[in-house]
Amino acid sequence: MNMKEFVGAIERSYEQMEAIIRALPFGAILTDTHQTILFHNDTIQKMLKKTEEEINGQVLTSYIDNNLVKGIAEGTNIHVTLHQRTFVLRKEHTTINGVLHYVYLISSIKGLEELLSTNREKTELLETVMEFAFDGIVIVDKNGYITMLSKEYADFLNVKAEDVIGKHATEVIENTRMHIVAKTGKPEIADLQRIKGDYMIATRLPIIKNGEITGAVGRVLFQNVGGFNSLYKRVKLMETELKKYKGEFREQNKATYTFHHIIGESESILRAKHQAERAANSDSNVLLLGESGTGKELFAHAIHNAGRRAPGSFVKVNCAAIPPDLLESELFGYEEGSFTGAKKGGKKGKFEAADGGTIFLDEIGELPLHMQVKFLRVLQEKEVEKIGSTTSKPIDVRVIAATNRDLEEMVHKGEFRLDLYYRLNVVAIHIPPLREREQDLVQLCQHFTEKLSPIMKKEVEGISKEAQRLLNQYRWPGNIRELENVIERAMNMLDETWIKPIHLPAKLTEQATGKVIEPLAISIEKAEKTAIMNALTQTKGNRSKAASLLGVSRSTFYEKLTKHQL
Repeated sequence: MNMKEFVGAIERSYEQMEAIIRALPFGAILTDTHQTILFHNDTIQKMLKKTEEEINGQVLTSYIDNNLVKGIAEGTNIHVTLHQRTFVLRKEHTTINGVLHYVYLISSIKGLEELLSTNREKTELLETVMEFAFDGIVIVDKNGYITMLSKEYADFLNVKAEDVIGKHATEVIENTRMHIVAKTGKPEIADLQRIKGDYMIATRLPIIKNGEITGAVGRVLFQNVGGFNSLYKRVKLMETELKKYKGEFREQNKATYTFHHIIGESESILRAKHQAERAANSDSNVLLLGESGTGKELFAHAIHNAGRRAPGSFVKVNCAAIPPDLLESELFGYEEGSFTGAKKGGKKGKFEAADGGTIFLDEIGELPLHMQVKFLRVLQEKEVEKIGSTTSKPIDVRVIAATNRDLEEMVHKGEFRLDLYYRLNVVAIHIPPLREREQDLVQLCQHFTEKLSPIMKKEVEGISKEAQRLLNQYRWPGNIRELENVIERAMNMLDETWIKPIHLPAKLTEQATGKVIEPLAISIEKAEKTAIMNALTQTKGNRSKAASLLGVSRSTFYEKLTKHQL
C-alpha cells in the first residue's frame, strides 16, 4: 500500500490523525480546505521557528508562497524555501469524519538521503520514506487497548487489524510498552524493541488532550532495518554491548506482565487484584502472601508496571536461590579488591541496579538473620553501602517482597526480625490458592491451551466435562504452576482435539476415587478455619476474645480471617 492509498483510503478521527502526525520523523501539517493549519508536529515548529500557538490557526500561505501552495498537485513533490533552507513539500488528502482535509509533508532531501544512503530520484525517495513511516503505526487508549493498527503492522504481526481492535496491546505486540506510555505520559524515542527475534526501532508518544493523557501512538520501523547503514551499525553495536555488558540488565531487569495478564473472575482473585491496583498508585512497600505457584511474581510485575516507576528497572531476587555467602555481594555489590576474586572495577548490587525502579524480593522468609539487619538499614536510611566501601550511596527503590511462609510466626520463633516485618508489611496482599478459585479453572485452562497450542503445534477445542470434573475435584497443592504443568502434559498425550480424563495424570483420577490422602498442609488449613469459626461462635463474634481463646495475637487473627475469607 502506498502513501496516497494509506492516507486517503480510510477515515480517521482527529485524535488518531493528530497522533500519527506527531509520530512522523519529518514535518507534517494538517489543514482544512482553506489551508488553515489545524495541527502539526514538533518538526514543523523547528522548521518555522515558531511555537505551537503561533502556528495553529494560521493559513499555510503565511509561511509558504501562495502560488506554490495553490500549484502543488496531490501526490507530487515541490521544493520550498523556509528560513533560507530548501525542503521538499508533498500534498495528500484525507477524510476525517466525512470532511475533506489536506496533509502537507515537509522534509529535507539531504537529511533523507543521509538517512537512507540511496541514489533514487528525490520524489521516489520521499515517497518511500513516507510509506515506511506509516508501516508500524499503532494507537492505544489510556488503558492500553488498541484503537488503530496499520495494515502493514498487522501483516507483519500476522494478525488482522479488525480482529485486534479492542484488545490490550500486550496481547498483540511482543514486548510492547504502549500501555506504559499511555499510563505515564512519558515519551520513549528510538527505543529498542525485540519482535520476532530481532530488534526494531520504536518510538512511543502520549496523546494529550486538554492536559489529560487519552492514549498513546507508537511507530515501529521493521522493514529492512539493515538499509539504514549508519543506524543499522549503531543498533548492531548496541546489541553487542547489550549482550556483553547489559544483557542481563535489559532482559532480566524488566517487568513483563500487567494486571491484564491476571486471569480469573472469582471473588478472591478480584479482591487481590483490586488491592494490588490500589497499591500500584503509591510507593509503599508491598508484601505478597501466598502459597508457591499462586502467581506472586505476576502480581509484582503488574504493580510495578501500573505505577509511576514503570519506566524504571524491575530487579528480581530470589532470596532462597542465592547461597548465603554470596547474598550480601549480590544485594549490595562490592568495590574492586574488596575480597579475593572480586571483579576489576567492582560490581553493582541489585539494590543499586533497581535505583529509580522496583526490587522484587521473592522468598523473603529465607533471608538469613544477619542479612535482615543490613536489609533493614537500606529500608530505613534509603542508602546502600558496597562491600569494601566506606561511603554510602543514596537510592530510590520501591520494595515488593513475597513469601509462602507465615512471617508473624517466624517473628515469634525469632527467625524473622519484627522491625523488618513491620517495614515490609505496609500493604499486605494475600494471593488465593487455586483450590479457592474453582470458577477460574476453565478460563485458566483455556489460557494455557491457547498459549501452548502454537508452541506444540496442536489444536485443542476444549476440555471434556469429565476432565473438568476431575480438575475441579483436585486440590492443587502446586496451584497455577501445577495446573499449567498438567495442561502441558495432557497436550503431549493428546491425539485428538479434546482433553479427556485419559490425558490427565493418574493422581487426579486417584483423588477422585478417594485413593489419595489429602496433603497435610490442606488438612491443617481446614482445621485452622474450623477452629476460627468455632471460636467466633463461642465468643458470639467478638474477634478479640476469639483471638485470645485461640492463643494468637489480634493481628495474626485478622490475617487468618482474611486468608480464610471469614
